[in-house]
Amino acid sequence: MKNVSIAKRSSHELADRPWAVLARADSATARVELRRYELPSPNEMWELDDAPILSIVMPRAEGTQGEIMFDLGDRQRHKVGRLMLRPGGIAMHSRGDGGVLDILTCRFDPVRFAAATGLSEWDNRRLSRCAAISAPTVMALADRLKQETISPDFGSDMAIDALIQLLMVELGRIFRPVRQFDTGQGGLAPWQLARIEEVLRASDGEWPTTEALARLCGISRSHLSRSFAATMGTSLSGHATAIRLERAQDMIRAGALPMNLIARVLGFATASAFSATFRRATGLTPRQFRNGFH
Repeated sequence: MKNVSIAKRSSHELADRPWAVLARADSATARVELRRYELPSPNEMWELDDAPILSIVMPRAEGTQGEIMFDLGDRQRHKVGRLMLRPGGIAMHSRGDGGVLDILTCRFDPVRFAAATGLSEWDNRRLSRCAAISAPTVMALADRLKQETISPDFGSDMAIDALIQLLMVELGRIFRPVRQFDTGQGGLAPWQLARIEEVLRASDGEWPTTEALARLCGISRSHLSRSFAATMGTSLSGHATAIRLERAQDMIRAGALPMNLIARVLGFATASAFSATFRRATGLTPRQFRNGFH
């Protein structure tokens, strides 16, 4: 499409900001930038933009740690995942371990984003889901968008425009309206959701069971399953599987760990069991997936 332009930026541009733009692609719907941040350790920032911004942190060998707080509602802090959405017009405070980070950002046109996703109002429940989006489909689209941005080829302008449209569709599905419950009517409290997210993302060697997560939340297994679905609009098992797959993809992309160790970290009994599960979810074996990135 004629309304997409692709540009490379030097590391000396935007010197007044804590990032350099390594590559950029513009369309009528969004601006895509691959940014390299060089941040002090530890690091804290306040950020505000009138447009929604999807951020995808590129994996690095030492990993990343961070949390954010939106300047709205209960101002609760949330652990940050690889995928994060910052709604337009809402200030965000972040703090993390800093260092050198490559982050792909997609800054959507606010009007087009609201029209495509139906998302224009944000409450505490939706904001709590913005910090760590567990969606392999969005991650796959982001990976393709990154490649088209840094290595443009024939038809890259059309591909980028299509990928941006698909990202908006997926975000609209992720944040689709769900029934509103308070904790007295069967919903989960923010601290319970945070505890579940933290345990799933930090597990090492034994994947948490629903029973174990229920004990951490102080409720029964059935209550947890029912309340999680009511609060988040998706099943706990589906959410846990998405996080497990996301962590597997991150470890494979980083390229620092052998497959058998990745399988062990994620609680699989054997490397072959991990490979079979990964292939069912992605259509590729872990080694095929790794070969696509190296």
